[in-house]
Amino acid sequence: MTGRLTRLDLRPIPFGIFLGLSLCSAGLAQLPMQPVQWAGSAIPKTPAERRSMIEIELSAQVQEGWHVYGLTQALGGPTPLRVTLGENGVVEMVSVKSGTASIKKHDPSFDLETEFYPGSFSLDIQTQVKQHAAAGNRSIPVGVRFQACNDRTCLPPKTVHLSVPIEIR
Repeated sequence: MTGRLTRLDLRPIPFGIFLGLSLCSAGLAQLPMQPVQWAGSAIPKTPAERRSMIEIELSAQVQEGWHVYGLTQALGGPTPLRVTLGENGVVEMVSVKSGTASIKKHDPSFDLETEFYPGSFSLDIQTQVKQHAAAGNRSIPVGVRFQACNDRTCLPPKTVHLSVPIEIR
């Protein structure tokens, strides 16, 4: 060989690319299901004053047939829903409450009464703007840890991270 590629030398390349892409798409098909989509917004939508109260509303869109366990669970039960605020110089958390009524029912998987949301629901996070928060457009990091299940399987607990925009005057 003289170091030049011939027509026959190039034939394995397209097959190799096809095989590689096929394996990648098969791997994507194995990604875990995401039956819950989260969004967050600050209320009021107008600029907030320092030391004022702001509510962060989280909304969850839960696929049909799935549910998310609630804020309160018995010991030994499913992973309870938890909301945290990431490190920020803008607001501090005061409380978290459900904006949607949960269902309480005996869960045979845990042999306990559990609290859960079988469809879309919301959570209200009461926060207070810090006294020394800088003016301007800011972003509040919010973490939501939850466990989603259907009638056949439970996904491992998962934490999603959201960024909620607010404006400080």
